[in-house]
Amino acid sequence: MERYRLKVAGIIDAVEECSGQLVPVEYKKGKMAQHLNDHFQLCAAALCIEERTGRSLPYGEIFYHTNRRRQTVAFTPQLRQMTEQAIVLGQLASQTTIPAPIDNTKKCLSCSLKEICLPFEVKQLRGSMTSETED
Repeated sequence: MERYRLKVAGIIDAVEECSGQLVPVEYKKGKMAQHLNDHFQLCAAALCIEERTGRSLPYGEIFYHTNRRRQTVAFTPQLRQMTEQAIVLGQLASQTTIPAPIDNTKKCLSCSLKEICLPFEVKQLRGSMTSETED
């Protein structure tokens, strides 16, 4: 396993030990609900703790101040996968360079992601940027 493979940093509100098990705890001001972003934050903290300690964390807890209650969040394989995907997407979005579009424009015509990828627009922008630098 690569050390610190997710390359994330942050400060967890608390880590408690219960029956020899580490339990990350996040404190939130709002009301208790199924806030996926809160679950991602807690799970990301757990993934970091696991990398650093070599211990497996099955769950964490979120304390919602308005309700004065804790919500237990199980670190299921699905939540772990979704958290890692969110981290990777966040890192991609923060990059300043746009990846080069693919060269096979025939495939682009029927691609369902064409409006997101914008291969023709990117190629046109790159072409106008190179012609501006040549002037």
